[in-house]
Amino acid sequence: MKASSTHPGNRIAITWGDPSGIGPEVILLAFAHISPTLRKRITVFGDPDHMAHLAIHLKLPMKVIDASYGRGGLDTMAVVKAAAFPFSHENMGKISKSAGQAAMSALEEAITRTQRGEFAAMVTAPISKEAVNRAGYRIAGHTEFLASRCGGVPVAMMLASRKLKVVVATTHVAVKDIPRLLKFEKLRDLILLVARSVKQYGLSSPRIALCGLNPHASDGGLFGDEEARIITPAIRGARRAGVEITGPHPADTMFTPRAREKYDVAIAMYHDQGLIPVKALSFGETVNVTLGLPFLRVSVDHGTAFDIAGKNMADERPMVHAIRTAARMLKGGF
Repeated sequence: MKASSTHPGNRIAITWGDPSGIGPEVILLAFAHISPTLRKRITVFGDPDHMAHLAIHLKLPMKVIDASYGRGGLDTMAVVKAAAFPFSHENMGKISKSAGQAAMSALEEAITRTQRGEFAAMVTAPISKEAVNRAGYRIAGHTEFLASRCGGVPVAMMLASRKLKVVVATTHVAVKDIPRLLKFEKLRDLILLVARSVKQYGLSSPRIALCGLNPHASDGGLFGDEEARIITPAIRGARRAGVEITGPHPADTMFTPRAREKYDVAIAMYHDQGLIPVKALSFGETVNVTLGLPFLRVSVDHGTAFDIAGKNMADERPMVHAIRTAARMLKGGF
């Protein structure tokens, strides 16, 4: 039987993020740029009263309804009342415990209902770590919280655009700590996780390329031995498991147009090594995809932007890209 446009296997939950930031604003603005068919598949988690008043404040034609009374349509956005945070000009752009609680309440409800099978994917607007910490949540971020709520599964962060998709082996750590954090087993398992995950989204035989850590991938050991001790053994281990992978490649030539034709996903050893090329190629069109969860999670690649919240200055294009990326990946369009 062919799935309908609102079948759970197609449906997307969007969490509104910190309501004092631009999350609710870019969600409302993004709806004007996605097709009516896709809108019907989306349910937003937040406070429908807040978002209705925000739409009026922004002079948007979008009608916001409580999802208890129906689904979204051509000019209607359905919002699950998963939080309570009344809209007011005074609250915009301010870090607060109540905003942090509203962000996490919406996220928790969306996770529960996605795990229950009501949705196939989640798109998340940005939260403030300071605000959620004030609300009593001791978390490093969205990704870690989602992994914890899914039983502590191993996850990976992939920054993705049409031009380049990069996974990072280490995330927000000091550069001086990277060598000791790179381990053969962890790197091999990351490669296997990436290969396994992207197969779910249409790549039956993914080609993966691995960066070296040192300049010129150590140039035969002249500039460090991590390539010989850790990276090359991890590649061999992944190949034995059937993964098509090459490397370690020098990072200064791995992201040229010709080099990118030879792989589907790159794995970088650290944050800036991977994020600089993807943002240089696709700034504003890059999304964050969490690999390893039992459902698809896509996020915008920007923060709460408290300084412009509620001022009709936010750029909705990253949210549009996040929603379209989730929809495309659910259809097997990696």
